[in-house]
Amino acid sequence: MTQDELEEYLAGIGFRVEIATGADEQAYAVVLGVPITTGGLCGKKCDVGILRTESSPYVMASAIQTRPALVRMDSSEPLGTQPSPLGTEWQYWSRRYDHPPSPKRIWAHVLTILGDPRWEPA
Repeated sequence: MTQDELEEYLAGIGFRVEIATGADEQAYAVVLGVPITTGGLCGKKCDVGILRTESSPYVMASAIQTRPALVRMDSSEPLGTQPSPLGTEWQYWSRRYDHPPSPKRIWAHVLTILGDPRWEPA
């Protein structure tokens, strides 16, 4: 799997993907207008940033970013969130991905993070 395959998959399921550069000078794939359909944040929409990687084999970064911040910033579990290098309107969610990468699995991982029933809106 490659970064391009992930972005092509996301575009293929109807999302617009843009590239943004964070204050850390890293490139992020930003998936616009992601609806949250389950869990404590159900009914909200956000943009999701995923650090772009050109590694081979592909290795998912251990975090996603959301815009807007969806839960209170707290580096302790279960939240594991903090300000994002993408900017002040973004939130960094520390979440590991420890499975063989495929675009579908990575997107399921993102949706699982956002759909957790423990989240309470900020």
